[in-house]
Amino acid sequence: MMQKTLTSYFCKIFLALALLMLGSGCTSMLVAPLLEPLTLSLQKQTDLELLQDGAPSLLLILDGLIAGNPDNKRLLMAATKAYGAYASALHEDDKIERAVNMSIKARDYGINLIKQLHGLENLNDLSLAEIEQALAGNSPAKAGYLFWGAYGWATWIQYQEGAPAAMADLPIVELIMLRVVELDELYYYGGAHIFLGSYYGSRPQMYGGKPDTSRKHFERALEINKRSFLLTQVAYAQTYARLMFDRELYLKLLTEVIEQPLVDSDMASSNKLAQVKAEKLINQVDEFF
Repeated sequence: MMQKTLTSYFCKIFLALALLMLGSGCTSMLVAPLLEPLTLSLQKQTDLELLQDGAPSLLLILDGLIAGNPDNKRLLMAATKAYGAYASALHEDDKIERAVNMSIKARDYGINLIKQLHGLENLNDLSLAEIEQALAGNSPAKAGYLFWGAYGWATWIQYQEGAPAAMADLPIVELIMLRVVELDELYYYGGAHIFLGSYYGSRPQMYGGKPDTSRKHFERALEINKRSFLLTQVAYAQTYARLMFDRELYLKLLTEVIEQPLVDSDMASSNKLAQVKAEKLINQVDEFF
């Protein structure tokens, strides 16, 4: 209770300071020394209820900062991360409508982030071939912006339940994640590999699925993150293992997630979310196999 009170108080003070600095045009002074440590602190938090309680204040701060600096890549990336994570936490808590609404913000900030990069300013008007060409012109230094932009976009697609408009966007996200693998496959614990493993392992071959490619991406991600980023195993079980009707692999991966102790790191909140997901999926094993 005391921790929640302190977190709420800190967020209110931080919000007031942010609004004050916005009025004085000092946004760039705020981002690094205050916003980024707060974001890191939230990433280390394992109390998902506390995260849900504290996240709205952070999201309001980010919305306000971006309103005054709509082309700031660091702010857009922070907002995409925050809204995507919040949407995931809400979804696991069965707050589906709110999760969908938050995923729209993650998508919008993610797309705007991508549009800040060379050749992608007019992203909405480009063909797939033109997007691929523009992506080729971006350097490894841009891998993080590309990854988080595509992540925000993919978060929204995930909650659209196969709507045609959302599915039409998936090839663009795929292209971006493939480029991230080329530029820096190690980025965010092999995050692009995790996305591609999920993407290729989420549908049968007759509908464009690529199970062998999916498995290779997941195994590479596990090698990169040394099996310590537990959302990798959850995604592996939820897509590839189910697609291949591999009950043994499914249970092995999810049991590994549940039994792995949480440690103090910037993976902590993601790993706690992974454990919540894994427990639900294990309880559903007889529904899938």
